[in-house]
Amino acid sequence: MEGKAKTTARQDEFVREFGRALTCLQRSRSKFMGECLRDYGFSGAMYMILLHVSRHPGASQDSIANHMYINKCNVARHTKKLELLGYLHRETNQADRRQNSLYLTEKGSQLAPVIRGYLGQWGKEMTADLQEDERATLLSLLVKMTGQSHQAGK
Repeated sequence: MEGKAKTTARQDEFVREFGRALTCLQRSRSKFMGECLRDYGFSGAMYMILLHVSRHPGASQDSIANHMYINKCNVARHTKKLELLGYLHRETNQADRRQNSLYLTEKGSQLAPVIRGYLGQWGKEMTADLQEDERATLLSLLVKMTGQSHQAGK
């Protein structure tokens, strides 16, 4: 029984430290992006929504919320602000007039590569102390976990 208790304690410690590490990384990325994009009027997940619309022109707010696991109210608030700032515009979906299709404006299209550059900069800074094989292993494991979590959520 003592061996089982030690194993459980190690698993509990792993889960705690794993959660802390993920939370720390997410907060670091959010803080970094918030600082980089403050002068553009961005806050929160606005940059992620802009990039999603860049990759998926005509996306609806519902599809963004479902794809990004963001509350629909937050998506609505962020898309409204992106529209007011001139980064995207809405068009009524002809197939379903209750839905709006979202598209980047020229201003939004010009900002998308800037945002990707900041994300790349953050990623490089966070992995600077890792060897190439460590980065490859880390990415492989994270992708594997993401695939497993998506399967579990279905």
